[in-house]
Amino acid sequence: MILNLVTEIEVITVLSRGIPNEECIAIKANDWVNLGQYGVMLGVYYKLDSAIPYQDNLFWFGDGLVEKNDWIFIYTGDGRPTSSKTIDKHNNVYSLFWGKKNTIFANSNIVPILFRVDAVNVLRPQANLPQIGL
Repeated sequence: MILNLVTEIEVITVLSRGIPNEECIAIKANDWVNLGQYGVMLGVYYKLDSAIPYQDNLFWFGDGLVEKNDWIFIYTGDGRPTSSKTIDKHNNVYSLFWGKKNTIFANSNIVPILFRVDAVNVLRPQANLPQIGL
């Protein structure tokens, strides 16, 4: 399957591969973006800048606006989201946490896959059925 390239935000690198509480994905915003349309999956690098996704490994940013040249660091471990300014005080730095129990990227063939959601289809819940006590 061939998809368009996400260019408005981009994965720059994975920092501190395999080091607990330090391993993180460094992402830079190249434009104003609502992060609610984006997520990260894990995959095995394939070829020609493509990867095969793993099942059940999805990080959703949640709604939030970032500006051009802001940075987002997704730490693979636990923590509380924070925001700060870059050293020059011109841009924001957002630290988010995936909540994984182990590091992810010790094997350099495992890569983050940044994606944009362009359309969805959600099933409406059906009416609740009567519950019978036991």
